[in-house]
Amino acid sequence: MTLMKRKFEGPLLVAPAALIIIMIMVVPLFYTLHSSVSSIDYLQFKGFVGLDNYRRVLTDPVVWSSFRVTLIMTAAAAFLSLVTGTVLAVWVDKLDKRKSRLAYVVEIVGLIPWVTSMVVAALLWKWVLDGDMGLYNYFRNCIGLDNTYVFLGKQSAILTTLLIIAWRTVGYSMVMILAGLKGLPDDVIEAAQADGAGAGCIFFRIKLPMIKTPALISSVVLIMSNFNNLTIPLVMTGGGPGTATNVISLVMYKTGFLYFQFGPASALSMLMFAVNFAFVALYVKAVGYKL
Repeated sequence: MTLMKRKFEGPLLVAPAALIIIMIMVVPLFYTLHSSVSSIDYLQFKGFVGLDNYRRVLTDPVVWSSFRVTLIMTAAAAFLSLVTGTVLAVWVDKLDKRKSRLAYVVEIVGLIPWVTSMVVAALLWKWVLDGDMGLYNYFRNCIGLDNTYVFLGKQSAILTTLLIIAWRTVGYSMVMILAGLKGLPDDVIEAAQADGAGAGCIFFRIKLPMIKTPALISSVVLIMSNFNNLTIPLVMTGGGPGTATNVISLVMYKTGFLYFQFGPASALSMLMFAVNFAFVALYVKAVGYKL
């Protein structure tokens, strides 16, 4: 009896969590897959249509335009976040070696955007950059400059949106790169310094190659996060002006919950799932995980 109890004790303990995961992840996934090959009229299934919804999505110019915008914003925001996070991580590492308390201040300030609710952060920046009552234009008026409307120009809206996306993820990049720098062996750095290598040479020739794994992991996570980011474009610009910031996740949201075309929206979500699956495969390879 004791052996039987121990045999089923593990699965019984895991069962509640597994059931929750199945209900909120696995069941919706298969429901979306079913919806993507069905004709749906206001949540009423009208019949099987095969790959017709996928054909509609893949031949829609709005989807391809939004996909191009998404790729640009995803890559640019990830690059800015990773570069800025690396610079901050190197600075914090130097401060920490000097036993400076400023290192803790930089870490806390850098992590605030990452732990802040995305909706709150987007609303805050929307208020700061508001063309009529924003804090940014208030200071411009104080020095005699006219108001500027950053969300009315296509280029300024794209640049502002991707900068805010990058700003939010800088803390994550900093922590990941800093963890890699903390794990470097001191004897290698000391040997390079003894040979007369400068700070720049040590960073680019020794430190950077040795932290390529956390850098790659950070890049994949940032790309996944930016690719699926709906909140910031939805709250700040709504995809505008025009379709300048109309990212692919926003197209999926509008197709399903604004135009009530749940079949094409489900098909688009499954295509996004395939892209995310590729990112996950890259992530698993980057961390060297083996079953």
